[in-house]
Amino acid sequence: MKERKLPPVLLQEEALLRRLPDRHGKRSILEGSLSKRWAGYRGEQALDYELKTLPFRKYFIFHDLRLRVFGSSFQIDTLVLTPQVAFLIEVKNIAGTLSLNGDGGQFTRLVNGREERLPSPLAQVKAQQSKFENWLHFHKIYSYPIVPIVAISNATSRLDIRNTSVRVTHLEETLEQIKALHTEYENRRSYDLTTLSRLLNQEHTPFHSNITSAYSIAHEEILKGIQCPQCQQYSMMRINRLWECPFCQKRSSTAHRQAIVDYFLLFNSALTNRKCCEQLLLPYPESQQLVSKLLKRMRLSYEGSTKGRKYHRPDDMEKWIRG
Repeated sequence: MKERKLPPVLLQEEALLRRLPDRHGKRSILEGSLSKRWAGYRGEQALDYELKTLPFRKYFIFHDLRLRVFGSSFQIDTLVLTPQVAFLIEVKNIAGTLSLNGDGGQFTRLVNGREERLPSPLAQVKAQQSKFENWLHFHKIYSYPIVPIVAISNATSRLDIRNTSVRVTHLEETLEQIKALHTEYENRRSYDLTTLSRLLNQEHTPFHSNITSAYSIAHEEILKGIQCPQCQQYSMMRINRLWECPFCQKRSSTAHRQAIVDYFLLFNSALTNRKCCEQLLLPYPESQQLVSKLLKRMRLSYEGSTKGRKYHRPDDMEKWIRG
């Protein structure tokens, strides 16, 4: 009912890392964050693969839902609806021996002889459950059971989980858990999933963070220019209708696209002809006609006349980037 896409913040962090100087102090922080985000995303993809085998007429699946209730937003990574019960699944890609005793106990992992305390995924999924219940009540949907599940996607992890109200399973066991739990609710009142599904898609609100502010990075610290796809230098120049790198002589007709993508990901604002020239390190207004042609070919939505035209950030950045 709603497909999973690359998290926008992951695309933003990749763009920011591309545009930071090699010795910038925030690079290692960004690299660590990206590593965790990619691990989490791959774990969610592994769950998606398992869920595809569920009968589509009995199970409605939603990914990456962001809803608002009582003035605050909350995120649900995976939601599986049946007419009688909903399953709210939080995937964690964590290696090692994972231990937890009781809902309020310390969640720890032991890996390579070192014990580390981690944020409890139970607290996270229970908070999501509470907020989703509030959202349902706000929309006059009552007594619809919600079962939270934590799925560990790392196949090498060992689980030592005791006395918890939330089920914590290995990923490959999650599907059977859902099916078994569903049988316990099959005699309960049924809800209209068509209406609820439509409402969930209507209420979903995509999130676009201000990534430069989140990392306290000034715009002046971010590299401008067109990156060479071969040697990675921000050096390409316009020569005979192509972009050419003076260091490795790589030539390209589309190298400017990544710079424009990065602008939208990092600054999340409309792009004018002047701003585009600044981003590509082209002289303005001498390059105004060239930039206008380049932007038109990228099929961006816009408003205004040619002189004051503003090109808008695509709503679905992942699809636009791939397109």
